[in-house]
Amino acid sequence: MMTMPIQHPSTPARPSTSRRLGFSLPELLIVVAIIALVIGLVIPTIAAIKLKARTMECLQNQRVLTLANYSYATSNAGRWTSSRTDAGGTVRSDGQDRANGTAHSWVKSEGANLQGTGVLQYETLGALEQGALFPYVDSLKQYLSPFEARNQYEQLAPGPQVRVRSYSFNACLGSTRPEDNPDYDAAFTRPLGTGSGTPTIPIDAYNTTSIATVKQPTRMMSTIVEDDTIDWNNRSRNLGGWVIQPQPTSQRWIDLPAPWNPRAVTLSYVDGSVEAREMQDPNLLKVMEGPPFPTDYSVNGPGPHWVKAPGLDADWEWFRARLNPGVLPNLPGQSSN
Repeated sequence: MMTMPIQHPSTPARPSTSRRLGFSLPELLIVVAIIALVIGLVIPTIAAIKLKARTMECLQNQRVLTLANYSYATSNAGRWTSSRTDAGGTVRSDGQDRANGTAHSWVKSEGANLQGTGVLQYETLGALEQGALFPYVDSLKQYLSPFEARNQYEQLAPGPQVRVRSYSFNACLGSTRPEDNPDYDAAFTRPLGTGSGTPTIPIDAYNTTSIATVKQPTRMMSTIVEDDTIDWNNRSRNLGGWVIQPQPTSQRWIDLPAPWNPRAVTLSYVDGSVEAREMQDPNLLKVMEGPPFPTDYSVNGPGPHWVKAPGLDADWEWFRARLNPGVLPNLPGQSSN
């Protein structure tokens, strides 16, 4: 009797050809190209997000300082803190020049709060803590820009070339004259384009010691991020506010904004609003980074000070319009915006 082999229906038949596993070379190259493309799209996005976050933090710090100054004023009969950080300068009171004193200095950079000697002096944290503004500020870190590379508050004993603050106040705010320094009287009071001759604006018109004396708080600069490449913010020769020479014949940058943010300079206004302003001339960033200076800028002393040549410096003009609007006359053709 013949028997037939039993076939189990559950057993699949073997394929006639072997199954191919993995990627072919062209497929692998396509996958690698897609991954590279995604990375190329994601990395700039992440960098842009980080830059925006740091910019917002820098702006918020300056908003805090500006609102703290307003709180100080409301607690002191409307009197702003002084933009100076020492006892130097000469205030104008009752038509007379008097010593500045330190009662209202927002930062107190003198005595034991300065270490070192000569131009190598630097501020300690005590300069901030003993300043008039400190009781109205939440944290020491709010004196420091997130773009500041030379100083981290994890270092609690700062030394030379290590700043404890990245910001300066407008030298025309909280003062009886610009910078509370008679050396600037001629530049701010004489006819535009000369810097000499009979004053056309009385120096007393620049008194901005109180809330009521600020003519245009929405347009007047309060704070700005500053990097003094010659004296550092914390050295003994940079004890005033941030100022530029307002005469169009000179267009001097006496102080410069900081170049740490590659996109914009951050600043605040007296009303508490803030702005990140993109500089029109990319070479100005190189000037702010220090020597060697671009060939289209010349060093014009004393100082040194920097001057763009030839022609009108649009960045200088923009900041000039925010020193003391409503008192400092506009340049010819300069809008009020």
